[in-house]
Amino acid sequence: MFKKLFKGLTDNLEDMAKKAVTEQQNSNTNNNKDLFDAYMQGNYQKAFDTGAASAGYSTMNTATEDPNDPQLQPVHGVTIFDYAVGAAKLGEGCTEEQICRALGIERPMWDEAQVTWNNRMRDDKSFNVVSVYSKYFGMVKEHEKLGVLQPDNAPATQVESETAKANLQRLETDKYYFFEIQGAMQAAYDNGIDGAQWLIDELGLTVSQVNSAGTQWMNDFNIMAQMIDYQDQKKKEYSERFSSESGANGIVDDIKF
Repeated sequence: MFKKLFKGLTDNLEDMAKKAVTEQQNSNTNNNKDLFDAYMQGNYQKAFDTGAASAGYSTMNTATEDPNDPQLQPVHGVTIFDYAVGAAKLGEGCTEEQICRALGIERPMWDEAQVTWNNRMRDDKSFNVVSVYSKYFGMVKEHEKLGVLQPDNAPATQVESETAKANLQRLETDKYYFFEIQGAMQAAYDNGIDGAQWLIDELGLTVSQVNSAGTQWMNDFNIMAQMIDYQDQKKKEYSERFSSESGANGIVDDIKF
């Protein structure tokens, strides 16, 4: 899925670059020139940011947090930072009650804030709210009240807590490790293995923790372009390992055309 997503994004960049070339013949706008130059130089991030801006969209790099923006106003005191980190902590196994206690609010207030923030992200055609949310989803540790929460419903695992912490830190600082794990999860699912449970069993981490740790990598198109082949290589290696361990072909291999 990750590769398909990246392929779609790069195809869009190629289309935008070609369009910029055509429009440059009739217009000398800086946006067209910047997009074309960035694309030709292989700077996918700048090309995407420029192309998105010209179309009226925000990215995580260009999103703004205007204090007067009605779409970014807190809901019952729950800011978008609170909500993004709260969502990440729920994915780790924290309960809604834990989140509410930490934020000093009642459960109905959180429930309404959840609905409102989700509706804002769904309805925002500029993607500014989504982009701000994505940024904060990767900043769990920086939240003063929620970052330190230990989940009441953490998934059971045999991985020692210190080892799990080390794995999480490595995902945050080692892009090769992050994309290796992405490839491993894909390979697990391809071989009929629950990738989410594999993460818990092998790393002591949830999908939410992995995704939060990798936000910086997944939102940098230059890194994605650099690492996509590496991820494919690791996916192949893990697929061979899973297939060998199970003594059978993966689900994909069993499909007859």
